[in-house]
This record gives sequence, structure tokens and C-alpha cells, in this order.
Amino acid sequence: MTAKEPDTRAQHPETNDEVIESVAFQPVSDQLPHRRWRPTPVIVTAAIALALAAAVMIYLFSAKSLYIRTNAEQPSVTIDGLLTFALADHFLLLRGSHELQASADGYFPTTTTIEVTEATTQYLDITLQPMPGHLTVTTNAPAQVYIDGQLMGVSGERLSPIEPGLHQLQLLAERYQPLRQDITIEGLDQHQTLDLQLAPNWADISVASEPAGATLSVDGQAVGETPITAQLLAGKHTLQLQLPGHKSWQHVLRVSAQTAETLPVVTLQKADGLITLNTTPSGANITIDGQFYGRTPLQVELAPEQKYSLTLLKEGYQPLHASLSPQSGAEQALSYSLKPTLGDIQISATPEDALLYVDGVLMGRANQTVSLPTRQHRIRISKSGYADHSATVLPRGGLQQKLSVQLLTEEEYKWKNIPPQLLTAAQQKLLLFKPNDRFSMGASRREQGRRANEAQHTVVLNKAFYLGERLVSNGEYRQFDRFHSSGHVQGNSLNGDDQPAVNLSWQQAALYCNWLSERDQLPPFYQVENGVVTGFEPAAKGYRLATEAEWAWAARRRDGAMLKYAWGDQLPPAKGSGNFGDRSAAKLLGNILFDYDDGYAVTAPSTAFPPNHNQLYDISGNAAEWINDYYGIKTGLSQQVEENPMGPEKGDYHVIRGSSWAHATMTDLRLSYRDYGSAARNDVGFRIARYVE
Repeated sequence: MTAKEPDTRAQHPETNDEVIESVAFQPVSDQLPHRRWRPTPVIVTAAIALALAAAVMIYLFSAKSLYIRTNAEQPSVTIDGLLTFALADHFLLLRGSHELQASADGYFPTTTTIEVTEATTQYLDITLQPMPGHLTVTTNAPAQVYIDGQLMGVSGERLSPIEPGLHQLQLLAERYQPLRQDITIEGLDQHQTLDLQLAPNWADISVASEPAGATLSVDGQAVGETPITAQLLAGKHTLQLQLPGHKSWQHVLRVSAQTAETLPVVTLQKADGLITLNTTPSGANITIDGQFYGRTPLQVELAPEQKYSLTLLKEGYQPLHASLSPQSGAEQALSYSLKPTLGDIQISATPEDALLYVDGVLMGRANQTVSLPTRQHRIRISKSGYADHSATVLPRGGLQQKLSVQLLTEEEYKWKNIPPQLLTAAQQKLLLFKPNDRFSMGASRREQGRRANEAQHTVVLNKAFYLGERLVSNGEYRQFDRFHSSGHVQGNSLNGDDQPAVNLSWQQAALYCNWLSERDQLPPFYQVENGVVTGFEPAAKGYRLATEAEWAWAARRRDGAMLKYAWGDQLPPAKGSGNFGDRSAAKLLGNILFDYDDGYAVTAPSTAFPPNHNQLYDISGNAAEWINDYYGIKTGLSQQVEENPMGPEKGDYHVIRGSSWAHATMTDLRLSYRDYGSAARNDVGFRIARYVE
């Protein structure tokens, strides 16, 4: 039946039997139905086996052999990592970092990081640190145990920890000889024992005496009565035997350990008589049969049943002679009164009510005659408000001596001991001034040449000071700064060694003062930071520049008046008054003194002209002077009196006082003339000053 022929089976349902009919041929389609492949268990198993075999081959090809060598027997070694395998004598592991842990009995475990490289076979040495050991030392006597000089404990105890290796063992026990020996500690947490015998450090010493029963003392400690055998430690000992009624016996014995010794029998001698000698006063020299024994009070031992000649001597007292008869074993106490040998001292003192002390004992009013033993005495005459007068006197028997004393007030005494002049380390002379004065600084408004900065004001100057008699010279300044040059003015030299040092700033002058203080071991006056003067210490006794008040007083104050000029009250200066701007400097200066010639165009030697009334050179003329004070102008309105003024507390400039070789006018030749500055000038130098206290 073809596809186009109808199916007649449906049209004949009554037919029961199927009829086999032929059909037309239809070719099989090229597209077959898709079926999914599934491996069998055998195939899976084989594949896994092949993969494992391949992985093992890859691991074996990549793995490195690592052999571990240690200093311990049967160590336990583990290395981290999933693909790390321990074989019989080595490890298989991959390249890279691994953590290794090693341990062994008797050793400290260790953990370290190792680096496995590309090498197929590798070796690694691991050194394990052995554990300390333990030691017990037994001895025949309790002993302290030292190892390498360190106390570890006592014998019989377990001593630990002790590092393995060679050590020095030392045993110390009372009354036994020290023992030293080397020991080897095995370590590895093992316990070692050592039994040692200590050698005695004493010897038996036998002592007997005649008569017996004497007390034996060893080094001052009683040990028994003779006859006696005593155990004495090795070394030097002092043995002493004492028995009432007998002289003590003493012997120095050197004992050797374990060497017994029997001393010869000691025959004790009967005791001397003991005599205690006292005198009034004490301190008398004791001579017995011409031999000096000492000074009273004193105990002396003398052989019995003899007569001795005693002489007692003391300065200022008559000699005393007596005899002594000591009895065996008996004690005597003898006292003697010494008679003084007197001499008279007639004392006259002013003030009359001063008190007299002799050897520290008050004797009453000083004006009296005292009789004293003929020996040295310390005399002190004292009165409140006055300095004590002390002297040593030696009275003579039968001869009257006189002592006259004029007490000084404390102020007088103080100045008596302060030198009127002193020399610096640079051999500069300073003169002492003790002003106690109230005076007026500045100048009257009516004074010709007066400047506005010269307002009059009252000061009190009562603090003593030293002031250099001349200006610091070039030679002196070059001891401080050897490269300094004062220069010249149009070919006229300012640089001679004996000319005043000029062309230097106030700072340089102050630093010179500190340098000189250091040489004379005085506390510096000026405070310096980084080479710059930043202030000063008012109480310091080091060298400094004069204050303006000190300079004004020393330059102007004479007989209660204030000088106008150093030579008087009128111009021109008297001949030889000083070095000013004169005819010899006409080519250098604009203003000069036409009718004055001092012979020097610029600076002159510091002592070329006479000093002023206070013996100060160049206080006017030659070179003006740097002053310690900061520059300031007073108004003259304040009536406040200043005491020992030191100028303003701060400022930009410092005061310059005095005239120089370049000054010639009425204004600047006056002693009240004030200038100021900070920089160096060729007509400004300095002189040094310092406080007394």
C-alpha cells in the first residue's frame, strides 16, 4: 500500500484477520537520533589511575631531596607542607620556604624557616642547643660552691642550671683550705655528682708556761689556760700569755696548715710596778733616769725593787724632781703640782674699756698688768664695733714687758687689709678709690659750651672701686687680639705699643675686660653669648669699664668742687696739660687750639703728660674713653638722688667721656662733655676698672 492509497481496514471493521500487504520502499533518513556517551566504571578507574600516575611523575620530577644533619642522636625533624614526605634518611618536598621543627632528648627544640632551592639534592645542617646540666657536690664539711666565680649554692644541693662545657669549680668552707679544680659539665639535662674532700686549714699548736695557768689569747681573743693545745688557722697570729703578778708575754707565730707545732715553755717574768703620773697643770714632760717617757697624765711600768729619779718639766713652770720606788705587781697613782715661773706683761689699750683674753680666758679690762707663766700665751683684746687684736707673748721671769694696742674700727680694719693699688696679669696698675661723696653731675645751664645732654643731677658714690691709672695701650690690647691695629691718620701712626689702643668698639673693650678677668681668675663682669656682650653682673668683681659716675668723680671732683677743665676754669689749656687738637694737628683737624702745641699730631704715649689730681693719666686729652653705661639723656626735672648709678638698663649706644687729640673747642674740652657711640673711632680708647667687693 502506497502513501496515496487509502487504508481500507477502517472501512471493513468486520474483518478479523490482518492481511499482509506490500508497501512502497522508503529510504532510511541520513539523520539518526543523538545518543549521549557515558563512561563505564572501568574507564573511570583507569583514567584516575593514569592521572595519579601522571601527578606522581610530575611530583617526583619536581620534588627535591633534602638531607637533614644535626649534632644530636636520633633527632625528631618535621617540615610543614602538604607535599612533604619524610623518607628513611631524607625529605621529599617542593621548592620554596618551609618551616622546620627539630628536637632531641637533652636539647632545646628549635624552629626555623628553610629555603628549598632548584638543586635536586640538598643538605641542611641544624645545630641544636644542648640543655644545661645539673651538679651535686658532696664534701666532708659544709661548703659554699662557686662555679666560674659565681656562688651557685652549698654542697649537697642540686645545682642548676649549668651550661655544658669546661668550668672552674671552687669550694669555700670555714676552717678548710679552698679547693679549686676544673670540671666538665655534660649538659643535655643530665645530673652529675662529684664527691670531694676538703683539706683542714688549721694546725694544732701547743703552748705551756712556767708557772702554768696563764691565759692564752690569740689575736686578742682568750682561748684557754696553759698548758693548752689550740687549733689555729693558717696564717700569722699574735699569741699573748697573761698571769696576775707577771709581765705579759707576746709572740707572733706563723701557722702552716696541718703542721702541728709545740712552742718552747714560756717562763713568765714577775710584773713591773705600774705607776700613774699626774700633774697640775697636765702636759708636763716625764723623764725617768734621763729617759723621756711622755707627757702627763701617763702610766709607766718599771722594774720592781729599784729606785728611779723622776723629773717633770713644763714650759712656764719650775722643774720638779722626785724619786720612784715601784713594787712588783702593785699600782701607784702619784700627783704633783707644778709651780709657775711668772713674768709680768703691762697692757695699754685704746679704747680703755676693751676686754682682755689670755689663752681664751677673760681677764677683765685690757688696761692692766698680768703675771703669766713664762711660756707662750695668746693675747686677744676685743671690743664690740672694733676688730679684735691678737698677739702672742712670751713672759720672762723678773722682767716686765709692755704691750700697747690701738684697736681699729671694723671699717678701718677692712681697708687696712685692702691694697691701695694692684697689678693685673698684663701688668697694668689700678688705683684704689674709696668715695663717700654726694655730688652733682652735668653742667649748669649758664655754663658756656654746655650741651643739652648735660642736665645736672645729684648722685651718691660710696662703693669703693679700682681704676686704671692709664688707658689700655696697643701693646696690652694685642696680648688679647694680636692682629689688632689702631691704624693711622694721614700717615700719622696710632699703632705704637705705648700709645692708647683706639679704633675698637665698645664690645671689643668689654670682651678685653672679660679676658683679663679670666687671666686673673676673677668672675667675669660681662655676660657673653656667641661672642656678643648681652649684659653684665653688677656684683661681679671682674674687670669692666668705669661707670659714668665713677669717671665723673675721678675726673672732676677735687676739694669738694667740680672742675670745669682738667687744668682749671679757663681756656686755653696750660702748657703740658694734655694732648688736644693743637697746632701740630692743624693739617688733620678743622678746629684747633691755635695758641697751644703739645707736640703730638695724633695720640701720644699713655704717660707722656702728667696725671690729674687723682694720679690718673689722660683723663682729659689723648683719647676719649668708652664708659660702661648705656647712653641716655636726663631731663633735670627729677630730684631723685641716685646711689652708685650704672646708667640706663638698655640702649643702642654707650657713653663716651673725656676729650681726645682731635678735640679743641670749648664744648668738648670740658670735663662735663658727653658723647656716645657704639662703633670704633680713631680717638676713643678705654681704661679698666673693677669693684673692690
